[in-house]
Amino acid sequence: MPTDVTEAERHPAVPEPRRGSRIYLSQQGIANLGPQSLLTLYVVLLMLVPSRLVFPGIGASGTVANLFVLVGLVWFLASWLMRRIKSAPFTRPPRLALLGIAVAVLLSYIAAARRDADPLEVSAADRGLIQLLVWTSIVLLATSVRDYDHIDRVLRIFVRCCTVIAAVAIGEFVLGMSLTAWIQIPGMSSGPQELVTRGAFVRPTATAANTLELAAVLATALPFALKQAFHGGERGALRRWLPVALIAMGAITTVSRTSVVGLVVVMLVLLPTWSARRAGGTLAVVLPALAVARVVLPGLAVTIIGLFTAMFDGGDNSTQSRTATSASVNAYIAERPWTGRGFGTFLPLIYRYTDNQYLLALLEMGVVGVLSIVVIYVTTLHCGGAGRRRFTDPARRETGQGFVAVGFVMLVVTFTFDTLSFPMVAGTTFLFLGLSGAYLGIARTEELQRGDPAP
Repeated sequence: MPTDVTEAERHPAVPEPRRGSRIYLSQQGIANLGPQSLLTLYVVLLMLVPSRLVFPGIGASGTVANLFVLVGLVWFLASWLMRRIKSAPFTRPPRLALLGIAVAVLLSYIAAARRDADPLEVSAADRGLIQLLVWTSIVLLATSVRDYDHIDRVLRIFVRCCTVIAAVAIGEFVLGMSLTAWIQIPGMSSGPQELVTRGAFVRPTATAANTLELAAVLATALPFALKQAFHGGERGALRRWLPVALIAMGAITTVSRTSVVGLVVVMLVLLPTWSARRAGGTLAVVLPALAVARVVLPGLAVTIIGLFTAMFDGGDNSTQSRTATSASVNAYIAERPWTGRGFGTFLPLIYRYTDNQYLLALLEMGVVGVLSIVVIYVTTLHCGGAGRRRFTDPARRETGQGFVAVGFVMLVVTFTFDTLSFPMVAGTTFLFLGLSGAYLGIARTEELQRGDPAP
């Protein structure tokens, strides 16, 4: 038998894919896939696909964005096992904050299992575990980002998506009708899409599940829209400032205290870091714009001002409802003050609305849950502030101040509605938590490379 077969003949070489071929491009696309790519697509799905569209059987947690990010969690775990990805250095604070909310949710789940809960509450508690997995995926993906440009790109996509939904909200406000009710996805159920009114004005929702959710998300987008406007490079003034104008106007059209408080908090956080020239120029634009808005829509300013004056004159229906809720749930709080009744189980169908996430967290997750939520917001603003001190580039420093503004906004508006009950605002909360940690990690890494650690 001949034995002079060469090694090359036994194992013929497989030719490398030719550049430009479909196989080559597919391999390059897979190789370039990173957490920032998944986060970018998640932001698009979260912002632009209406939150009312959910997969039957999963409930409110079954949005397209949530299911996509759960697939992202599988990708992250597989990549981590193959040592292709790991969390960025110096990103422990967001993961510790995530651990805190996870402990609160799991303890409350045990508390729900130990009492005679309604079947609807049991299903809600199970959905709470799904929601926890969604938040875990977002934070793990975000804290794996190692390049500032990738963070900046995700924030740019976020601002652009918020600009779109702000334009839709303005359209709904002007036309007095929903512009997203026609959107349906086969296989998904759709909740009601009826716009409510306040005074003589329709309160838009755009793609959000609720007017207050829309107001909160637009308020958190404003600091990053301003940063991108001030540092827009060669882009024209219209392209840089149109998103700022639409986002601010979209928030105001919600005719809610949440939007006004959120916008005021953003400006209070940003103004001290601006030069006198920038602050004066901003006020020179804002004040005339407010005067024009009052002339064009005279009743809007009166309605919004009336929301705040009513709080000091016995309260309107909204504030009276919140006060009545606080007084009526004391017995439930006293039953399990530390662990609560179960995350997601205080259902309006069985009990009542709370319109206050701190109060709802006290009912569902106890004192542990309330503290964990506060830690999330404080961690976001801490990472933003600590990273800002370490950067020297003005644009990067303003990104950090944007995270600080988000942290303060969420600390305040969480008093006004159930923030974690709505997918859009909950998703952005944990997105900013993770990205702020990645931002701080990049700042500390560059600081060590320079050899001049900040105090």
